[in-house]
Amino acid sequence: MKDYYEILEVNEKASKEVIDKAYKVLAKKYHPDLQEDKNKKAAEEKIKTLNEAYEVLSNPEKRKAYDEKVARMKAEEERKKIIQQQNYTNNISTVYANQFANVQKQTEKEKAANKEFQKEYKKELRKLKFEGFIRKLIATVIVILVLLIICFIIYKIPATNKWLHSLYENNIFIKAIVDAIS
Repeated sequence: MKDYYEILEVNEKASKEVIDKAYKVLAKKYHPDLQEDKNKKAAEEKIKTLNEAYEVLSNPEKRKAYDEKVARMKAEEERKKIIQQQNYTNNISTVYANQFANVQKQTEKEKAANKEFQKEYKKELRKLKFEGFIRKLIATVIVILVLLIICFIIYKIPATNKWLHSLYENNIFIKAIVDAIS
């Protein structure tokens, strides 16, 4: 819709006298007879729009109807802007809500993966501790068996057997230990 106030270069609150004066000044300025040949066509169009604007704004009833129509259009534009802003805000809210939900899902997945990793780690650690215990137990049994074999061999050799018997008979500490074990 054309802005008749802008065409006549006046304020929306301009009086009838101001509108009349503005029309006369602009009509003289753009009159086709006062223009060069190359500008006549543009001047004729300008005069037509000036006449149209003046016809509406110089008549109080038409001006009132025009102002009401402009006010309704501005209100409608403002309402559309508000709706656009609300839609924009809702869209942004939705985007952020979706991003937040995605971050939460990712965090939950990471927590679940971390929990599973810790479970497997503890399981593996228990397995390694058990294997270490078994190795130590086997090593201890082997050492004891080797010592028993060495003691048996030493006991079967006559010279060491005699020496062991004299050690047992003459040393009360060893006798006490051997008697306690037996």
